[in-house]
Amino acid sequence: MAKARYMDYVRMVRGFNSFTRMLECDCINGFAVGLKVTDCEVTNKICIIVYVNEKLDLRRLPMSNRIPKTLRMPSERTRDGYVDLITDVQQARFSAVQVQERVRPAPAGVSVGHVNITAGTFGGLVMDKASGATVMLSNNHVLADSNSGVIGDPIIQPGAADGGAFPADHIANLERFVPITFGSGNENRVDAAIAKPLVPADVMWETVGIGPMTPSKRRHLLDGDLGIGVRKTGRTTGTTEGFVQALHGSVQVQYSMFNKATFVDQIIISQPLDAPTFSEGGDSGSLVYDLDDNLVGLLFAGSQASGNTAATTIINPISCVFDELDVALLTDEEEDPCADREPTIPQQRPARQKHQPKPI
Repeated sequence: MAKARYMDYVRMVRGFNSFTRMLECDCINGFAVGLKVTDCEVTNKICIIVYVNEKLDLRRLPMSNRIPKTLRMPSERTRDGYVDLITDVQQARFSAVQVQERVRPAPAGVSVGHVNITAGTFGGLVMDKASGATVMLSNNHVLADSNSGVIGDPIIQPGAADGGAFPADHIANLERFVPITFGSGNENRVDAAIAKPLVPADVMWETVGIGPMTPSKRRHLLDGDLGIGVRKTGRTTGTTEGFVQALHGSVQVQYSMFNKATFVDQIIISQPLDAPTFSEGGDSGSLVYDLDDNLVGLLFAGSQASGNTAATTIINPISCVFDELDVALLTDEEEDPCADREPTIPQQRPARQKHQPKPI
């Protein structure tokens, strides 16, 4: 049996497979191409990570719900026509996921929200290509109340959970959002929205804990970027660092008791066992950067740590966010023309145990 290559794993998760069916019937919460965790330490072995509500003894699972340690996949490049793909089961239940004071001018990373929600995070300033205006970027569920908002609705800073109120803390109006399509069988790529400041001078082109003029450059993560370091600043956990655990993720996110949405082509972030959790509730809307301040994604959901499984954070690839919202950087710089390269494996990066993150 020939050894599986990285692109064999990518083809598996991007195609319709048994995991897709299990995701649709709520047997699993997601799957992605990532790095296998053994004894709480990240290895350099590529695998298909399968995210489940709870890891159970095999004897307690029906045969139809068991995840085999390897999966056989047809391949034209091998003599016998097959390759074996390694799997790794991790516990994670994803749900839409605080710098909490009133600030003027407001930098990115502080508390913000639609007048009818609790609070999320102001991600950063971008340009609306339709109007040329400078606008605030965050999530649909932060700025547009998970599709319930109406264009022109007031956005307050800080968010209501942090004492913000209308009209005293009115900073912007909802300008545009990408609708989230809920329910089985529907696919989403972003949870994103923009708001137009009432007074341009009331917002800053700067991110708390990261620096001025951010975002000003972006990077599309490639298959060789597994393991790279990333950081963000959010309303709840402040400035934190993590690493890219998996790419090409398909995940099911719980928005409310009755509303779930499936997202595809997502980036999954984790952190070392002894490090602070990368994100928690209230950090939704944060922009995520690599360690050279290249913008890589928009944070919107996560899972809490449990047992020997670290908390994880889900981010939308920034190229998808910009395309679907029709926005651009405030600079004229092009995104980083990275070439595919081998994963850089972080040392001692086991999953941190705590609680499962979610959307706000």
